[in-house]
Amino acid sequence: MPDSLPLLLSLLISVVLGSASAILAWREGSKPGARALVLLLSGQVGWSISLIFRLQASSIEAKLLWMHVMWIGVVAVPLGWILFALAYTGRDRFLNPRYVAALAAVPVVTVIIVALGPRQELLQIGIAGSTDAGIIQNENGGVWFWIVAIYTYLLGAAGGVLLLDLVLSRMFTFRKQAYALIGALVVPWVTNLGYLTNTLNTPIDPTPIAFSLSGVIYLFSIRHFELLRTNPAPNNRARELVFDGVQEGVIVLDISDNIIDINEPALEILQVTRAELLGSSAPEVIPDYEAFPASGSLDDFLTIETPSGNRDFEIEVTEITSERGKAIGYVVAFQDVTEFLRQEQRLEVLNRVLRHNIKTETNLILGYADGLSDEDARRMKQSALRIDELGQKGREAIRLFSRAREQSDFKSVHAIVEECVTEARSRFPHATVEYQRADRDATVNSLLDAVLLNAIENAAEHNDGDDPRIEITASVTDDLITVEIRDNGPGISDYELSVISEGAESSLKHGSGIGLWIIKWGADLLGGRVQFSGTDPTGTVVEITVPTGES
Repeated sequence: MPDSLPLLLSLLISVVLGSASAILAWREGSKPGARALVLLLSGQVGWSISLIFRLQASSIEAKLLWMHVMWIGVVAVPLGWILFALAYTGRDRFLNPRYVAALAAVPVVTVIIVALGPRQELLQIGIAGSTDAGIIQNENGGVWFWIVAIYTYLLGAAGGVLLLDLVLSRMFTFRKQAYALIGALVVPWVTNLGYLTNTLNTPIDPTPIAFSLSGVIYLFSIRHFELLRTNPAPNNRARELVFDGVQEGVIVLDISDNIIDINEPALEILQVTRAELLGSSAPEVIPDYEAFPASGSLDDFLTIETPSGNRDFEIEVTEITSERGKAIGYVVAFQDVTEFLRQEQRLEVLNRVLRHNIKTETNLILGYADGLSDEDARRMKQSALRIDELGQKGREAIRLFSRAREQSDFKSVHAIVEECVTEARSRFPHATVEYQRADRDATVNSLLDAVLLNAIENAAEHNDGDDPRIEITASVTDDLITVEIRDNGPGISDYELSVISEGAESSLKHGSGIGLWIIKWGADLLGGRVQFSGTDPTGTVVEITVPTGES
């Protein structure tokens, strides 16, 4: 039939393009959405092939048969589309057997109706006539025809919304893919809608012809946009893992303080179920919510009674704003600080013990030493003074950690180094302490003073030479501050340095004091590093590098 030749050629192109796209999608294996896309494309190809056979059939009965078989491809398209959209956008929780069975109900019933043959009138009713091209036209559709139509458009719209959400998101990498997929949906969708509303006055449904353009879009997306090989499917799942996997309890509130989302740790903290909490008012379920700030940290800790005892939480409220800066909600984070507070309490007790008990015992030893011979008394007093010094260093280490937990205080690096140099000169008048300032100043965490004092003290105390010298230089480069302390003393033994570099002591290997540890711990707390090296012929260089307060 010559009049139908252009139509047949268009359908053959649609079959070729759809088949090529399906083969490429199949080769992607188990990648998210690959199998669903194969189902969608197979439905399109099946729809077009059925129409080709319908056109080529010589009898009305054969044409009606192929009109009936065509519906298998028709219902495969929306099912494949929604399954693909769910998998591609990471909504895989809806791809369990229960949901898939519900989505496949209409296609399964349609296949059963097709198997019953064209004599029943569920899909089409009567024949309106035929054209010169031998095309049989429906008079109107049966009941199931309209059910399939509604099913097709509902699933098409749902999948389109999922992809549109991707377009509007911040995942810019996948926007081209999303635009292409929406285009591949809209072209046949609009064409079919035009046919159903008689806007397109054609003897047959031209939707399979529109699949030619969809096939081109799918092929282009797979080849050039890396469709399936790279997709946003992990994003939603990753968000769930991060949201529920963090140790902090997190609650999301709207602007009216209603709870709209909550993660698993928060549910455990409040000892409620998600169903009980979602939609409820925050003041009714969160203890002392009235005291929470509009933004920032709660001044005090929030104590919540749990089955395992009272737990203390640090509360941080973050305001959620729209693109225009308008407040639209809040995120409330609960950080369990119970163990931290207990550890702090232990440190305070230890500090009191070191300050009081060691001092008391040292004074007793010094008193007893007065009754011994001169040499024995000297040795005992030296040992007692070393014990007292060890206690002071222990307290200094505790103060260092306490300061690190408090609000950071930033000062001029010149001011900090000069204060340390002044104190060193006062405490060690026998040593020459020189300081070479950096070319420019910068702010730095004031914890640096404890690190520098211990480094200078170590250089001065362990230098028994005739002319002990300590040279201090500072430099500022980009966002880093480097302070170098160089001395002409005997140097630090390799054994001591190996203990520090390993970062831990053992019963078989330990350093002789806490001073070097304070230098290392302080640098670590500042987010910096410390390096020890020797000079020729004697002496030590301590290089301390820490970030500036401006970084």
